[in-house]
Amino acid sequence: MTDIPPIMYTDVELESYIPTGWVLADGDTPGWDPKRKGFRVTVIDGSDLDWELLVKQSAVEEHGRIEALRRAVDTLFRERFKTFL
Repeated sequence: MTDIPPIMYTDVELESYIPTGWVLADGDTPGWDPKRKGFRVTVIDGSDLDWELLVKQSAVEEHGRIEALRRAVDTLFRERFKTFL
């Protein structure tokens, strides 16, 4: 039996939801994080700062796969501003 991660996103799906000017980090392999029970990927914003995007399994169960991704991106986008205040 193979271990199939509960949540997976393609690069195209991720790039569709991250803000314009952001990119997926080179050398980072997006994937399931069993300790945090979510899908994680490192993204780089327009200022070349890297951020971890985490889509929780619980959010997918509550809102659906794509809506959970959208909400995680929105949360990250707002959270990064708090870092600089």
